[in-house]
Amino acid sequence: MSEEQRFGRGQKWSFGLGSFAQWFINSAFNIWVFTYYFTVVGLDIKWYVLAAVIWTLWNAFNDPLIGYLSDRTHTKWGRRKPYIMLGLIPMLILEIIIWLPPLGNEFLIFIYLLIMLICYDTFYTMIALPYDSLFPELYTTVKERSEVNTIKQILSVVGLLFAALVPGIVLMAEETRETYLWNGIITSSIIAISVIISLKWGVIEREEFKLDYQHEFKFLSSLKYTMKNKGFVLYTAMFFLYEYVLLLLATLVQIFGRQVLLIDAFDTSVIMGLMYIIGALSVILWRWLDIKIGSKKGYAISIIAYFFASLPLMFIAIYEIVLVIAALMGVGFGGMLYFIYLIIADVIDEDELKTGVRREGAFFGITNFFMRLSMIFSIITIGIVFVQSDWEIYNPLIDVNFALRFLFIVIPGIALGITLICLYFYPFSKSKVEAIKQKLIELHKKKADKVKAI
Repeated sequence: MSEEQRFGRGQKWSFGLGSFAQWFINSAFNIWVFTYYFTVVGLDIKWYVLAAVIWTLWNAFNDPLIGYLSDRTHTKWGRRKPYIMLGLIPMLILEIIIWLPPLGNEFLIFIYLLIMLICYDTFYTMIALPYDSLFPELYTTVKERSEVNTIKQILSVVGLLFAALVPGIVLMAEETRETYLWNGIITSSIIAISVIISLKWGVIEREEFKLDYQHEFKFLSSLKYTMKNKGFVLYTAMFFLYEYVLLLLATLVQIFGRQVLLIDAFDTSVIMGLMYIIGALSVILWRWLDIKIGSKKGYAISIIAYFFASLPLMFIAIYEIVLVIAALMGVGFGGMLYFIYLIIADVIDEDELKTGVRREGAFFGITNFFMRLSMIFSIITIGIVFVQSDWEIYNPLIDVNFALRFLFIVIPGIALGITLICLYFYPFSKSKVEAIKQKLIELHKKKADKVKAI
């Protein structure tokens, strides 16, 4: 195939199933683990915050290291695929046993949760990081990258939809230890099928990058060099804020639905599901804008659209109107989801021109760390408000509606405003991206010739 269309449609959709799997299992984890340990198990939120903080300290080492190792790995299956194969089965098991903590002793529950979080993140990173790294590595042209990114984000939104609706259906009758366990079994089964299909037909590594594992960077020097990249530092700040907003909403949505909207878990899941569906449909619009005006401007428009759509939630609690608001929020949400995982590819492309090798693992290892760090900040933010509002246990004694609205709309609005400032200074305009692409075509031809000569 031509440089513009190197891969077939079947390969692209199979590869996209990896995004579905990531978003399904991780979003289900983020939405329901907090709700389960807080409302069903009864773990004090202070213990949950402590577990999340220790978890992040582990991520400071785990995510960048796995990213670096994947850049330096050389096997007959490639650099990335072995990690996905090794991480899959343990992650599926953890998604089931996390719902089986010991009962009756809060400290033992805390230790169990901490072990589950650390193990889950290790194996999840072994799957998610190679998938993230393979996207800019496999698809290097603007046309093919925008096409595959559209597929990825559609399937990511489907994963989010599954994360909201599948547990919501399973838990609709009652929320108990047994129903959460069944939720874990069903989730793991769906994830297993999707990743196996993706591994067989979607995870392919390009021959011209076969020698890129031979670079001179050591682990610490790789981290230092990567963090000196201005574009990447700005991207990391934007990615952190994006994940902070997403995790804040995911963690709060079920409690927001019960307390503010006075609806059950399934009706709350319908609201989120509607937003995700509209988000999936809207990526067609965002892809068109991406090609026309570039990712930088497109991302800014999506942020503004989402924020203004969310503002009515500060005052409205009528379920039918909230559904309309959720649909409008979905348009901006779809754009943010489309662009945040696309613009980092430009950073990586420029880095390849400077270093001569593709180091996706190093970049995504650092962004994964900040993704986990954003979880800490979201939990701390919620914890401060809950403690101040007598929510140390799930038995609210005072009206906390305003506090929940503040967490759900105002705090995300501030984070998105800071994102717009970072985006203003982000150096990758449409014209600069096009110039980088032209230089990469020549570099990749030279790499391909070098591999053939061996």
